[in-house]
Amino acid sequence: MFNTPVNCPQCNTTFPAQIEQIFDVGRDPAAKGRFLRGRSNVLTCPRCHFQFAVATPVVYHDPAKELLMTFVPMELGLPLPEQERMLGALTKALVKGMPPEQMKGYLLRPAAALTLQGMIDRVLEADGITKEMLEAQRAKVGLIEQFLSAPGEEALLALVKQHDAELDYTFFDLFTAAIQAAAEAGDRAGAEKMLAIRNKVVENSSLGEQSGQQAALFETVANELSALGDKLTPELFFDMVIKADTTDRAVALVTLARPLVDYNFFMKLTGLINQAPDAERARLQKLREEILGTVGQVDQVAQAQGQQATSVLRRLLEAPDLRQAITENIQAIDNAFMAILSQNYDAALKAGRKDVAERLQEIGDAILAVIREAAPPEIKLINELLSFDTEEDSLAAAKNRAAEITPQVVAAMKEVEAELQASDRKEVADRLGKIRVVAEREAMMAKWR
Repeated sequence: MFNTPVNCPQCNTTFPAQIEQIFDVGRDPAAKGRFLRGRSNVLTCPRCHFQFAVATPVVYHDPAKELLMTFVPMELGLPLPEQERMLGALTKALVKGMPPEQMKGYLLRPAAALTLQGMIDRVLEADGITKEMLEAQRAKVGLIEQFLSAPGEEALLALVKQHDAELDYTFFDLFTAAIQAAAEAGDRAGAEKMLAIRNKVVENSSLGEQSGQQAALFETVANELSALGDKLTPELFFDMVIKADTTDRAVALVTLARPLVDYNFFMKLTGLINQAPDAERARLQKLREEILGTVGQVDQVAQAQGQQATSVLRRLLEAPDLRQAITENIQAIDNAFMAILSQNYDAALKAGRKDVAERLQEIGDAILAVIREAAPPEIKLINELLSFDTEEDSLAAAKNRAAEITPQVVAAMKEVEAELQASDRKEVADRLGKIRVVAEREAMMAKWR
């Protein structure tokens, strides 16, 4: 990794960031997970909290599989000599200090990937993950989306009954990893809602009794982590995992706090293993294997979600009737999809593809329009009150529309306000809180008139 100043494309704030260009699995086992998840060079602006991906040349190395690959993003617009110079420097840094016995012929013949997705597919292929396996996993991810979009408990239970044979341990592991991904993205309210749906599915499936204990454990661990809040440091988390009374608890911790299982975590664990007496060393080695397996599974889920989002975006780009295509794919349009949409928009602008950027902007606007139209009346009113440029205009609109502020609207405002607070959108939550206070006061005064 190297430190470099980066400009936020949203607010133009310059801030220091760590960019990762070399993923060497031999020296850092966690590098594979970071690469497959595609989150290593996704930054968050400290000022406006906008997330964006940094395009950079990448080298991936797995000595156990004699795999060396390179990739240069097309949007960088680098001429071939410059690409070769940069990749040569990265490869030289990779082999520097490598023991002579590891210097093999494949290091002289790096495979150039045309796309980052092609590079990822090659890594998965080397792990024995076939296209058929990926398709089966995507089918389970699609089933999860169906459960999450069920209009009510009756429909949810009907889906459970219909797909009961497909609800195996892999399905529930994927569901749990999807919850973790939502929590990692800052959507804590969404993660809690997903957890409640998962628990309902577990409870009513054939595997319910056996999986119910695991679901209860995950809920307990999730509550513990949530209660710690900012007090959850990497050091405290490491101790919680190492001292977990069962392997299942350690796995739950790793799944729900995946970002904390990084290079430093594994380095610290390796040091602990090397210093431990024989009996304790065996336990820690087994624990490390479980953690590596869990991390790989979580990362594969994130990758499957990213591939699904990319596939949906391609369909929307090619659709002759955009609104109809959005309606047909609305279940797959989630936070992961919107992140992919935003990344592609930024890449198109950097590459000078104004036509593509405009189409992506059109897709984003159309999605928001479809979502707003499908929203309940209470949510529509809340969105309209929040859509003004200034807080003063929002409060003035709330006064003018006091007659529309029913108890149902107030209840919806409180719920949305809590969700905004949980997802760290404090500024919007504060504005909605002020709107609610004004609306309630105006509604009460109207009764007295």
